[in-house]
Amino acid sequence: MKNLAKYKKIIRTREYLVQAIYQFLFNHQNIDDIIVQFKDEHRNKNVDFAYFEKSLASVEKNNKSIQNSIKDLGLKETDLELIDKSIMYFAINEFLNGELDGPLIIDESLRLSKKFSNPESYKFINTYLDKFLNAR
Repeated sequence: MKNLAKYKKIIRTREYLVQAIYQFLFNHQNIDDIIVQFKDEHRNKNVDFAYFEKSLASVEKNNKSIQNSIKDLGLKETDLELIDKSIMYFAINEFLNGELDGPLIIDESLRLSKKFSNPESYKFINTYLDKFLNAR
């Protein structure tokens, strides 16, 4: 396993980001309210809130585009567990609007899936993110 200790801040930030996307998708909660909540709850933790805010705002702004990208992969929204959908939203938003390169986005999405989802979901996530990356 890779030593990710020096990346602790960005790893924690991405974990919170996936949780915030989950909250956005589940509750249809306003992004600004989610940002305020996460800043309040995690103010004493080492988190890159500038990246968190920028990415979460991008997910909200590009929600329809991300939904269409998921449909273009042949997936129905009902086929996805909400946590897997949140990870897919994170990844597709990074592919479309972020600064990370494709393989890193996939690696991070697999790590997030292994942490938050069921033990087999990372295979599903990998398949569809590879498909998305190769279609670009």
